[in-house]
Amino acid sequence: MTNSIKYLYGKNYKTLLYVGLALLFLDVIIDPSNKIFHSKYVLFLGVFVLWFPLHYKKTVYLSKQILFAVAFIGFFMPFYALSVGLIKNFAGNSTLAELVYLNSFFFFFLLVVIVTENIQLRPVLNVSAILLVAMTAFSYFLPLINPGLFAKLYAFFVMEKEVAVYALRNYGGFTLLMVFYKTSPILVFPLAYYLHRLLILKIKKNRGAQIVFILALCTTLFLSGTRANILSMTFILLFYLLFYAYKNSKPLALLVAFIYVAGFFYGANLLAEVFLNRSEISNQVKLGHLFSYIEHFSDHVGILLFGQGIGSTMYTSGINSVVSVTELTYFELIRVWGIPVSIIFGLILLVPIYHEIKSGSISHLFIAYLAYLFIAGTNPLLLSSTGMLILVYVFSQTYATAFQNDAENEA
Repeated sequence: MTNSIKYLYGKNYKTLLYVGLALLFLDVIIDPSNKIFHSKYVLFLGVFVLWFPLHYKKTVYLSKQILFAVAFIGFFMPFYALSVGLIKNFAGNSTLAELVYLNSFFFFFLLVVIVTENIQLRPVLNVSAILLVAMTAFSYFLPLINPGLFAKLYAFFVMEKEVAVYALRNYGGFTLLMVFYKTSPILVFPLAYYLHRLLILKIKKNRGAQIVFILALCTTLFLSGTRANILSMTFILLFYLLFYAYKNSKPLALLVAFIYVAGFFYGANLLAEVFLNRSEISNQVKLGHLFSYIEHFSDHVGILLFGQGIGSTMYTSGINSVVSVTELTYFELIRVWGIPVSIIFGLILLVPIYHEIKSGSISHLFIAYLAYLFIAGTNPLLLSSTGMLILVYVFSQTYATAFQNDAENEA
């Protein structure tokens, strides 16, 4: 069978696999709800149908960390959530959408394919970012040019396909029309990558295009209107300005750091008013979720140990409703899986950060990943197929870098 497959695919095997993975990433990032192209699961299965027949008789050599992460996230977490949900009679009342939610964790198995084939995903992520920027610009500026199209765009992107959110956000005395594409948090990765190339590596090739792309990424993150996106963008920009100053002049870096600290203390009240104002609707919702989690855990202490599993719900005063999931991801992890499982999952998430610190370098991936984990705290993207693919990207990059460093040390 293996020989016949090799004959069928020939030398195009890896190209076909790469195209399949690229299409899957693009599909999941552009169509996170799977309501535009309806092809997410077809592409996912297609990748394994192509990869598995050539490898099922081979020994797959992966680090113990990677194997444990894949087994725990890709298999144990959905199995555990389903089992607890069945034991507590929650899963039997679950909707199809809630059960499909568990399928997202299976996407972490793609890490095995990507690592064994040594596939580079950064170009795919960059292309996805370009498409996100273009779609956000289209969704934002077209209604400004032709207001009559707003209702149609809102109906398509928000109501029908559920891939974006239009809203008015008030930051102090400033009101912003936001167009939040639900996968826009991934833009922190290309933003950090191109800032690193421009300011630290000082790559002159296509410098103008890089500057334009960085400005486009920042504009898109700003127009998304979410505090987490805007704060993450600001953090990355400030970090690389400081890093650039440090690489060129230590006294200049101290001056920049002093300006940052002085600016923070001088503008602390303004920042609190803009980003922590309790009268702002979004903040009211999040605070309502937070207090509801605290009350829910107090009333059901056993949840902290075992979780409630899939299909479970809770009342939240944030939206005055019973919900099965909220945007406070890390609290949601505890509610569904309990503290022990959540801690292990959290430690797995920290593996790329551990390797980065161990290597003694600070890469663009490290900075972007920190920003992404911060965004994930108030965004359900982490526990979705898109979130799993982003974790696959980060872990595959980390694994490739660690493997290269080990090879260099042995040499």
